[in-house]
Amino acid sequence: MARGEPSPADVELIGRLAALGITVSAAHLERWRGLGLLPGHARVWLGRGRGSVSVLAEETVAVAAALGRHARSGRDVRWTVIAWYAEAGRPVLAGQLAVPEPPWPAVREALVWAMRRSAAHHLVMAARGGEEEQDAFYAEAGRVVGRGPAGPAHPDTVRRVLEDPDAELDQGEDRRRRRGAVSMVAAAAMGAGEVGGERLVDALATLTPGLDWTDVAAKARQAEETGEFDGWVRAGAVDPLGLLQAAGPEEMAAARHAATVLAGIGGLYLMYGFGMPDNPALARLRALLEESGFALIAATMVPMMINPSGVVHALTMCLAPEIAALATWVESVLTEQAGTGQGLLRLPGAEQEGPEAFMQAWIGYIHQLADRARARRTGAAEDTCGARPSTRASSDTGPAGSSTEHGQ
Repeated sequence: MARGEPSPADVELIGRLAALGITVSAAHLERWRGLGLLPGHARVWLGRGRGSVSVLAEETVAVAAALGRHARSGRDVRWTVIAWYAEAGRPVLAGQLAVPEPPWPAVREALVWAMRRSAAHHLVMAARGGEEEQDAFYAEAGRVVGRGPAGPAHPDTVRRVLEDPDAELDQGEDRRRRRGAVSMVAAAAMGAGEVGGERLVDALATLTPGLDWTDVAAKARQAEETGEFDGWVRAGAVDPLGLLQAAGPEEMAAARHAATVLAGIGGLYLMYGFGMPDNPALARLRALLEESGFALIAATMVPMMINPSGVVHALTMCLAPEIAALATWVESVLTEQAGTGQGLLRLPGAEQEGPEAFMQAWIGYIHQLADRARARRTGAAEDTCGARPSTRASSDTGPAGSSTEHGQ
């Protein structure tokens, strides 16, 4: 065999992956092997001086498929490992094979590398620096927090806009969340005394809505008067990089499970805003999550667990005992619902049950809204060309009592 020519086992592997819709080259395979991510082929001796041949193992196909799904041109392979690790922790769907775990040393290296280069870590380091660095902290924090939305909007708000495009969004909530995030980072890095009791409690109330923070606010004022408030959050109490470096494979796997659970429940919570049919079980789940005060955290886990750069922060958050406990509680609620024999994805009173009927109802409702939007645009165009604008308005009812107005 000429140097550089792929082995018969590699040719077979590339073909198997192509059948799955995954395109890789022999160079990809060699690189992954060189990094210790892809196992080498076993060799079988033919005997009688005929040499040996490499044999493709099913485990190798599964590993190469995971790497191929997440590899991107120009993407550092450590991002690929993080994405692979997140996928390996997801529930196995019926008819699908479990995704093998990536090598732990590669996972740990990738997570630590990603946290070192993250904006969050740089902010913490700036806050822990000298007076000059701390002065620059707030300007940098404002820039970092100012990138992109400050967490998903409330599902009720999203659903209102979905059903009525003329509805207005409250931009003030987004600004409050940004200020709260900056205050929490400052308190975690420089201590509670840096932000003061009023700002800290306001940040907590903004980021964990649904809880009554009146007593906490009173205790914060008292602690400030007695000079004990600095002890509420010690400078350097939160060290994301240190948490990752100290976590072992079992601890990280538990954090990954917690993040997966929260992202799953956060997805159900958010999808109500995008027209998902409602039922008593889903409504109860949303209510319990909001009453816990951690609905925003669960909702934020959804986009974080999609991209490798977010996975790093989601896993770090779930290393905290409080967030891990939240995931355990949410899982118990889901287990309780499963014990009733009624799945979450069911349509009350429908002739057909099951996820397929649920999804069909959802898709049908989205099509209904799209048809109304097209009709509305067409009507507006006709009115513009006519003698006078239309003043017609109508109302209708979407699934599970949601209302749509203005003849969409």
